[in-house]
Amino acid sequence: MRQNTATDLFSNWAKVGRDQGMADSHDPAVSEILDNILKYHKTSFTFIDAGCGNGWVVRKVRSIPYCSMAIGVDGARSMIDNAKNVDPDGEYYLDDLLSWTPDQKADIVHSMEVFYYFKDPQYLTDHIVNNWLKFNGKLVIGLDHYIGNPDSYSWSKDLNVHMSLLSEQDWLDIFLKSGLSNCKSWKANASKDFPGTLVVSGDLLD
Repeated sequence: MRQNTATDLFSNWAKVGRDQGMADSHDPAVSEILDNILKYHKTSFTFIDAGCGNGWVVRKVRSIPYCSMAIGVDGARSMIDNAKNVDPDGEYYLDDLLSWTPDQKADIVHSMEVFYYFKDPQYLTDHIVNNWLKFNGKLVIGLDHYIGNPDSYSWSKDLNVHMSLLSEQDWLDIFLKSGLSNCKSWKANASKDFPGTLVVSGDLLD
């Protein structure tokens, strides 16, 4: 049986309203991630959400007074349709993350539950670092599918979609190989029943 593409999977989910459930379940981890990185930004900053879904993170960040730009890009048509329906004045792009480039680079590029759907996460990371990120900017991603969260190991088979199952060190190595500095990882929203969302971040120094 042919594997589903991640964009088709999420477009179908968006059509039946599952996008809001995804946003609600990911909000605790994303809020912790944003709190962690935005404490260093007390002046104007720009933000891109890679794999923005229905745009909930974009809207969350845009509400911060010193955010001067927050935009989203996603390859799932119904996700972008939902984002534009909720937020018609927002800036959302339907495009392939591997080829899209923004009109202006951003101080922060964020992504939640996206990078492991790519067969070559190194290529995606390199593209974003080279084309999306300002010097002295930060790339930060959240991942629930990783070696160390056994409940996630069956997801690829369950959903019939490609997922790259990598370790925390594998992700750090990808960031380092892309030219990022100060690379670090930590777990967000951890509990006794959940090892936490793996967060990986790095800075593009000039």
